[in-house]
Amino acid sequence: MLDLSAIAELGVVTVALVLLAAVVASAIHGATGIGGGFLMAIVLAPLIGVTAVVPVLALSLTMSGIARLFLNRDALHWSAYRAVMISTVPMVVAGALLYAHLDATTIALILGTTILASVPLRHWAARNEIRASRPMLTGAGGVYGLVSGASIGAGMLLIPFLTGHGLDRRQFVGTLAAIALSMNVTRSTVYGGSDLLGGGWLALGLLVGLATLPGNWIGQKALRRVSERGHGRALDVLTIFGGLNFYRLALA
Repeated sequence: MLDLSAIAELGVVTVALVLLAAVVASAIHGATGIGGGFLMAIVLAPLIGVTAVVPVLALSLTMSGIARLFLNRDALHWSAYRAVMISTVPMVVAGALLYAHLDATTIALILGTTILASVPLRHWAARNEIRASRPMLTGAGGVYGLVSGASIGAGMLLIPFLTGHGLDRRQFVGTLAAIALSMNVTRSTVYGGSDLLGGGWLALGLLVGLATLPGNWIGQKALRRVSERGHGRALDVLTIFGGLNFYRLALA
């Protein structure tokens, strides 16, 4: 029987706010390809603690990724996906196993550093017109996988490599959705085996995941209307905001 203790402890009003936040965050995620994880983490961290955030969101983001991939299935760049996933899967397992041994402050610092580092990296690559090769995608996939096993928001590390490989905004969203989905399935499996989804967090993760489905549909409609320049600016704003928020949590 599904353990509903975490949902009961949060209360009806809090759960309703969490679900509303999930819809809004997933709409942003669907429109930009990033942001859903760390925006939900901002809401959930003060409620359930930083340590529980990653396993809960690993499950809910799996469901969100299925919706986002389905909505952008015609824009998936299979070659880029395969190049990244070759190294991502084994490193996600390593990172997820490491996660169980980290304290909340360390986790928050990893999140903040990972997210902020991606902004100058993306602009440096674009300014120097660097073309990301398949080996570069595979190398970035390994780093992404290791960090993803122990954090939320690591997908931002792939931004300069996927865009530098020539993907347009819809290919970026669709391909990153496929990568994130594969990663979250792997990560959720490891968390489930280590009991990190115990104590009612499994039920909460499923409920949050269901709330992301309508949000992704809204975001996909917005994605078709935004320009490439506007999409890039949105990526920067979300990235900086997310990174600074986790430094705030680490220093709190």
